[in-house]
Parts: sequence; structure tokens; C-alpha cells
Amino acid sequence: MTSDLASKYFIPTWRAAPFLRIFIPLALGMVLANYGVVSMQVFLWVSVIATFAISALYIVRPKPLVAGILVNIVCVAVGFALVYLKDISHHPSFIGKRYQPGAVVIATLSEPPLPKEKSVKANATVSLLTQHNKLLSTDGGIILYLEKTDSSLQLDYGSRILFIKSLQPIRNAGNPGGFDYKTFAAQEGIYYQVFLKKNDYILLPGTRQNDFNSLLFRMRNWVLEKMETFMQADREKGVAEALLVGYRGDLDKSLVEQYANTGVVHIIAISGMHLGLIYGLLLLLLRPLGNSMAGRIGSTIIMLATIWIFSLLTGAAPSITRAAVMFSVVAIGKLLQRNNSIYNSLSVAAVMLLLIDPYALWNVGFQLSFAAVLSIAVFYQPIRKWYNPNSILAKHLWQMTAVTIAAQILTIPLGIYHFHQFPTWFLVANIVAVPLSGFALYAIIAMLALSWWPMAGVTCGWVAEKMVWALNEYILLVNRLPARVLGNIEVSVLQSALLYACIAALAWWWFRKSIPGLLAGIACGCFFLMLHNQRMYLAGKQEKLLVFNVPGHTAIDYIHGRQATFVGDSILGEQGFLQNFHLLPTRIAWQYSATQKMPVAADQFKLVQLGKRKIMLLNQQLDYKQSKAISADLLIVTNNVAGNPFRILKLVNCPELVVDGSNSAYHLAKWKTAADSLHLRLHSIPDEGAFVMDLYTHRPFLPERN
Repeated sequence: MTSDLASKYFIPTWRAAPFLRIFIPLALGMVLANYGVVSMQVFLWVSVIATFAISALYIVRPKPLVAGILVNIVCVAVGFALVYLKDISHHPSFIGKRYQPGAVVIATLSEPPLPKEKSVKANATVSLLTQHNKLLSTDGGIILYLEKTDSSLQLDYGSRILFIKSLQPIRNAGNPGGFDYKTFAAQEGIYYQVFLKKNDYILLPGTRQNDFNSLLFRMRNWVLEKMETFMQADREKGVAEALLVGYRGDLDKSLVEQYANTGVVHIIAISGMHLGLIYGLLLLLLRPLGNSMAGRIGSTIIMLATIWIFSLLTGAAPSITRAAVMFSVVAIGKLLQRNNSIYNSLSVAAVMLLLIDPYALWNVGFQLSFAAVLSIAVFYQPIRKWYNPNSILAKHLWQMTAVTIAAQILTIPLGIYHFHQFPTWFLVANIVAVPLSGFALYAIIAMLALSWWPMAGVTCGWVAEKMVWALNEYILLVNRLPARVLGNIEVSVLQSALLYACIAALAWWWFRKSIPGLLAGIACGCFFLMLHNQRMYLAGKQEKLLVFNVPGHTAIDYIHGRQATFVGDSILGEQGFLQNFHLLPTRIAWQYSATQKMPVAADQFKLVQLGKRKIMLLNQQLDYKQSKAISADLLIVTNNVAGNPFRILKLVNCPELVVDGSNSAYHLAKWKTAADSLHLRLHSIPDEGAFVMDLYTHRPFLPERN
């Protein structure tokens, strides 16, 4: 039995999956290009020389090994070139090379605008701008934030606007461990952003649209309009929109967090699971066509058309596109009556997606979806054989449980690395949430199919809404269970690799009863724990002052070991989006928690001794007559302090000052002018990101800038 398992899951994989041998070197070339391991010129010369040398060797002594090396070199070179060419900053017409403040910009909306609370947001491409009375074509994207007015709400995909207001480069907040939004946006071809008021731009006549994209957006809008018509509850409607077409504009943020904590966020992050449910429904509906050649051709055409229309309707996210490619390969194989290797189908999907968008390799959804399918392919059958129930209901329940467990095995390291948590009740959540979401999806599809018949549409909409309500309530119930999530886990790339090595070694031991596999798994686990303990030891010795970059707010952590005292706005001291987005990533990265909270009072300033440093927090105007000269190592200016910065800095003797994100641009400019005149070092939180000071020394430690 064990030898059969080993043969089935390991030995033939390399031979049965030729595209796997293409995917690995292709991905390697993309990694080399993305992280700048070598320059394009050096890599090009090395690739050309190596290709000619190995080609000559193959002509002299033709051997499969030599041919394999040559193919791998070519695949690495292709991967490298794809990433290099995808990066528009290398293009001569790149907006960053041609744009200068004061230029007239003509931007075309590349998607329908998304209304926010106080603005309207949309991605746009800049195809033209004027510079020194010359009309220049450009290549690059920007994010538009438009004042929320009747005119901005009427903009649509393809609308063109003209404006002169200066574009602002996209920057990271600079908080250590925070999301690298600058890189994320650059991979989407977006490098600038701008906020435009009603009178800052002119709507140009006509539109510039791609007919295919326009059709997709109209289809999505039609779906959203039908949901608005037939579903009443906002919370359930938001989940239904995410469930069917991946639209997240109406999702409740707190509800999304509940889904993430229970390990079922994949339900509202459009994925292969949704396409699998539709594929299963199609198999049932197309069964009457029979198994004749004509029946197989007809069902395959309907299957492929439905799969790709649905995929494109959802925005062609990598996870859903991967599933579409895989199901297409399966459907075509069924037409030809051939069985395809799941590993080869997965590799075909990966290679096709990376050829289209090489940056998909860094997409979290891409990584998790491929890891989940691979995990199911490897571990589902062995897990299913643990238990063989007699009843049909118990058998289906166990099969679903086995799939859920199998999918988690290879996604755990990625989930911990990206999201820093592990949902302990994932099995309890998925065992009910997955089938319930499937029934809800079918009800939504029925509602759309019968929308021409108002009574049927209302009935199906009511059923779908109640199913989504039950799904939400169940998720909230699971969230009330004790220890629902193991959170604040920080692992490095090396530790993630060790987790995968541990899983692979233990799987080898499981399938082949190999003692060396068991020993290797234990060794990888011990090495992982050693690195974890080293991180905890270093975290316990840290002594730092950190001023966060939170727009419009004051947030300061005095870090002593693995604990911290938080000084700042009370809203940031409470659990919620602001704390989770701005503060929590740093606390996880440096492995400490805020055990004490001190809201900033409006009627006082603080002067405290922290380690070897004397820190002054200024949040009110000083009384110049009564205040005495104060010496401090650092002055932190908050909350638009009134008064003359020159006079304040004469009373406060300090070599360095920090102006945090709670100050307006006007007040920041005043403090910059004063600091420059007095030759003082000024750190602008809005411009330079978070400020970090090591309190053991007399020098500041600044985080790396992206």
C-alpha cells in the first residue's frame, strides 16, 4: 500500500507533468528579475553565452541532459524578460520620465468609479500630457480621488478628464512591517495619485473604451442592479456581490475580519471554489446531452463558454483564472476522452497566467489557490482513506472534511506568512460555510436567470438573502468560540521554507514510512523553533520609541522588550480598522504588544525620560512668558500646535524634532521653515514615514524606505 501511494504521488509526477518542468525555471527567472539579483544587461549576456555554449555541446554530443539544461536556461531567460518588460518604468514613454509638475494631464478612467464616503475613487491611465507646449504620449496609471459630486458620480469607464493639478507619487506609510503599497501599485502599473475638487478638472467629450472591457463592466453592473432590486439587506447583499462577482465595494469591513478569523475568507474572495460549484452544476445540467461525440462537443462548448464568461465577469482574478484554465483543460480532456495529470493541469494554468501577467507570482490569491489545489491533489486521497463510513450522508460529510483538511496543509505556511494568524476553528467553519455558500450561489444564479419574471426573481432573491444571512450568522457564531485564532505570528521567508520542508519530509515519511523523512521533518521543525526563539530573545531586549505614520492622528509606542506603552488618539487604542492597518503590522513584526495606553490630553504637554533620551511631546501652545527653557533630545509636534515655531524652538532646546501625521500641510511647512533656519534636523512623518529611535544610544534608527 505504501509503495503504491509513493508511486502515485511522487515518482511519476515529474514525467506526467511536463509543464511543471517549465514552470519552475520560468518562476526562477521572474524572481531574479523582480529582486534585481542581476542587471538585465549582465543576465542577457550570460544567457546568450550559455545558450550558444550548450547548443554547441548538444551538436557535438546530443544527450537529453544537455537538452534539458538548455531548455531550463531558455525558460529562466523568458521569465526574466517577462518581468523586465512588464515593468513600465523601463519604457521610454514611462510617465515618471516625462511628467513634471505643471503639465496638463489627460487621464482616461480604466474602470467604473467606486463611490467612497467623501470621494469617488477610480484607476486611470495617462495617455497624453503637455510639456513645454508639446503633446507627449505616456505610459502609466494613476489613482484619481474626485470630490463626491453629482458630476463625479456620473463618470464611467472610458471617461476622459483634463487637469493641471500636480500628481503625487504613491508612497508607503513607512511603518515598519506595514503593507508595501508602493510596490503593489507599481506591479499594477500605477505610480501616482491625485485628489481633484469639482473645479480642478474638465470632462472631455467622448469616451475611450475597449469594447470587450466595456461589455464586461456592463454585465457586472447588470448583476449588481439585479441584486439591488431583489435583495434588501445591505449586509447580505454585500456578501452576495462578493460571492458571485468579487465586488467588494459594499462589504462590511468588520464582517470581512470575522470571515478571516474563521478561515473562510476564500468564500468572499472569489476563487476556484466558486467556479468548481458552477462546474459541478453544469455537469448535472448537461448530462442529458449524452456521451456521443456531438453531445460531448456541445457540452464542452457550453462548459467553456460559461466558465470563461463567469471568470471574466468577476474581473479575471488570478485565483479564478487559474481555476478556469484548469477546468478548461479537464473539459477538453473529457472531450478527447483522456485523463490529465492534475499536476500538469495546475502547471499549465500557472504558466499561462504568468505569461499573461508575470507579477501574478506575487499575488497572495494566486499563491494560496495553487497551494490549496496542490494540497488537495497530494493529501486528499490518503486522508479520505482514514475513515470509511457506511451511510451515504456520513460518506459525503467525511469527504468534505477530508477536502478541507487537505487544502489547509500546504496553505498554512502561506497563511501564517501573509496574514500572521492561524484560524483554529477552520474545520468547524468550513464544514457548514462551504455547502451553505454553494446553495446561496445557486440561488443567486437562479435569481439572475429568472430576473425577467419579477415574482420568481423576488422569491429567489429572498431565498438567497436568507441563505447568506444564515452563513453570516454562523460565521459570527464560530467567532464567539474560545481561542478562535492564533494571531500575531511572525515568520520569515526562511521559516516559511522550513515549514514547507517539514511538511514535505513528514509526508514522505507518511507515504513511504521512511525513517529519514521523519528525522528530516523533526530537524526542520527544530530549526524553525530555534529561529523563533532567537526572534523572541532579540524582541525581549529592544528599547525603542516609534512615532507611527497615521494620517490625521497621533500614535506613539514606547517599546520596552515585548511590551509597549501607547500614547496617542483614543480611537487608535481600540481594536478596529485603523489599529489593525496602521499599528498592528509593526507590533507583529517586532513581536510586542501595547499593554498600557495613554491618550494624548489636549491641555498639557509631556516631558519624559526614556532610557538615555529625554522626549518632549508638544500638543498645545506654550505660554512664552511663564514657560522656562526646556532641554530635550527630541521634540514631537502634534495636533497643529498653535504659536510661532521660531519662538517655541527658542524655549525648547533640542537638536531634532518630529512632526507627526496629525499636523496639516500648512503647519508642517511652518515647522520646516523654522527648523531649516535654526539648522535643526526635522523628520516629517507624512513625507518620510514612521520615525524610530533606539533609546539605548544617542542616534536615531530610521526604517528602510521603499
